[in-house]
Amino acid sequence: MEEEKIVFPDGRSVEIHEFLAFMYGLSSSDVSVLHLLMVKGKKMTSDEISEELNVTKASINKSLNNLLDKGLIMREKEESEDKKKGRPGYLYWVDKNKLYEKLEKDLEKLATEVRQGLEQHLQ
Repeated sequence: MEEEKIVFPDGRSVEIHEFLAFMYGLSSSDVSVLHLLMVKGKKMTSDEISEELNVTKASINKSLNNLLDKGLIMREKEESEDKKKGRPGYLYWVDKNKLYEKLEKDLEKLATEVRQGLEQHLQ
């Protein structure tokens, strides 16, 4: 993964994936799946993700469920002639605009909580 850094006002920096992992409680596997979906920019099955990352499907499914629960990725049922029987297949992707909006909203909420916490602490 290419390293993009976030620089804090005092000059310290943190790699963007580490920041997202900390902010949302993501494992390194979760971050790898999120990164792949963002870079590919298309809908992918868990099989495709597993093959691309060379990781077991069980591990991929765990990360996909975590990312879904946190609202970081999207999912829809796979419409395929091959999938008439058995469990439905799903397609996963990142809606970048929704992800960016979520990040902004969550960071604003965090800033508000920090301010309120400091105000209460100083009373």
